[in-house]
Amino acid sequence: MKKLLFITFVSIMLLSGCSTEDEYIYWTEKTDNQMQCLDGSNIKYEIRDGEIWVKEKDTSNVVVFCS
Repeated sequence: MKKLLFITFVSIMLLSGCSTEDEYIYWTEKTDNQMQCLDGSNIKYEIRDGEIWVKEKDTSNVVVFCS
């Protein structure tokens, strides 16, 4: 029984470790001011079709530094 619980626990930990892909959320339209603010704050972002997308984990920093 303990072996089964241990294997289950290890499997869950390994699978949760595999899903570390960062998700991006829409922030605003692409402007030079916003890009300078994000660069100055060391916040990673992507430009998609003229829009700025930031990592979901950085959302609070974006609001604090670039609003």
